[in-house]
Amino acid sequence: MSKNMRLLKNTWRGFMRNSFKLTVADILSRTNFQKAKVVAGKKGLNRLIRWVHIIEVTEIGHLLNGNELILSTGIGWRENQQSSLSLLQQLIDKKVSGLCVELGTYISSIPEEMVQLADKNDFPIIIFTEEVRFIDITQDLNGLFIETHYKTMLNLEAVSNQFNRLLLSTDGFKRILRLLHQFLNVQVAYSPVEGHLEYYPTIEKSQEQDFINLVNSAQPQNVINAPAKSASKPIQALGHKFADLIIISKGQELTDFDYLVLDRAATSLSQDQLRLLYVEEKKKHHENRWLLEWLNGEHDKDSVEQYLAGIEPLMKPNGCTVCICKMDLQDQEADLTYYSMIFRTIYEQQGFYALVSFERNNLIFALINKRNKSDWKSRLNVALDKIKKTDLMKRQPSDKLTFGVGKLYDLEQLDKAYELAKETIYIQQKTEASDVSFYEDLYVYRLISHLNKEKRLDEFIEDYIGTILRFDDEKNSQMFETLKVFLEVNGSKKDAAEKLFIVRQTLYYRIEKLKELLGDDFMQSNKRLAIEFAVHAKSFIKKLS
Repeated sequence: MSKNMRLLKNTWRGFMRNSFKLTVADILSRTNFQKAKVVAGKKGLNRLIRWVHIIEVTEIGHLLNGNELILSTGIGWRENQQSSLSLLQQLIDKKVSGLCVELGTYISSIPEEMVQLADKNDFPIIIFTEEVRFIDITQDLNGLFIETHYKTMLNLEAVSNQFNRLLLSTDGFKRILRLLHQFLNVQVAYSPVEGHLEYYPTIEKSQEQDFINLVNSAQPQNVINAPAKSASKPIQALGHKFADLIIISKGQELTDFDYLVLDRAATSLSQDQLRLLYVEEKKKHHENRWLLEWLNGEHDKDSVEQYLAGIEPLMKPNGCTVCICKMDLQDQEADLTYYSMIFRTIYEQQGFYALVSFERNNLIFALINKRNKSDWKSRLNVALDKIKKTDLMKRQPSDKLTFGVGKLYDLEQLDKAYELAKETIYIQQKTEASDVSFYEDLYVYRLISHLNKEKRLDEFIEDYIGTILRFDDEKNSQMFETLKVFLEVNGSKKDAAEKLFIVRQTLYYRIEKLKELLGDDFMQSNKRLAIEFAVHAKSFIKKLS
């Protein structure tokens, strides 16, 4: 053990002997309690005290949080047995530490019924047979609590710094568990989401089931006021829970300080987990040459399966696809490693193993499907939705993040999925389908893009709506826009007029002109289909220019 650690541990032991776990028994040695006498509940003198209150009313349940020491003259319940027992039961129910009563002014003794109830519940009742100044007691004890709180913060800062130093050492994980055990003198358990329980120090096999029961009953760290001998705190990074850190007291109930130290230890382990994820992510980025070759179709099925088996031996690939995340980030120097870490974690939760590559501000994910093929698209859609809702992405404008997803192919055909993902991004930029992430959902735009590559799109547009376009150029009219809207509302004259912000009579005139330019049958099934395709194609061409 280092010199600093020994000093820290000795300081804490001295502090513990002082007053941190202040009990009813401890206050009996204070000057103001020299002539006090315990008349009931002597078995409860180990109750912890967190604060002191003076209370003279009988309805006090809503005024207390628990672990208070109550001072009273008895004026509120003197000569009323029912009120005195009701008051005492409320104190017991609210987990109050004890009741101190000054005899003489208002009551001469504690009723026997109160003594019996207190003894039954191990609830200490302390009497002062001589007049005492409650203000002196509250100043003394509450001042002690404030001093203790200050010392607690100093000790908490010291152990936090020690945890942080251990993060910089080799094998920081086990060192943090050991320090937590030594500092609080508790049994430490580490329960990963995937894997087996680890104990520090190790326990005998015969004791394991007893400890498992305590681990399972451990309360969340934020439940501080509830008396307990075990508590847990999750180890989280990037919104994903990796484990629970658990402490189990061998004797007394856990204190506030125990909970706070547990929280600091869990935070340090979370930081260590984040560091490991970051280092792993950086390593993967340096090893993406193989992925680029796979994206370009340079690996057959056997070599892909062999490579994936080396990464995750138990993986059973069930197809693959490519998801391109195109980001126009406000911070041009942003480290995309953090983005890929978060995205990868979310993909994994939805049943995809992700390999990532970079291209400018684009993240290119090769997604290996580990579950059924039947629902791969819905699962991936859930993942994309979660990515958009992360705090990291909420800080970016919504139009600065787009996804392009190819089709699901066999492992040796990832290059096809890659081409379709790129095609999806391209079509998103050139059409009104900017919110469509999957290539399969682009519908008519797939045909438009294909015809454009074949240099046949202009000819198709001319054949079916060329007369409309020339009329608009010559007359500076809006016949193309009228045709587009009329098709969108499936020929509803009412909806078309509202959407074009024109009166019905004007719309009727334009429809007659459309019939004149396109033919009376322009809304019949086959012809309408070709005209509607030409309208979409014209919008596509317009964005290209």
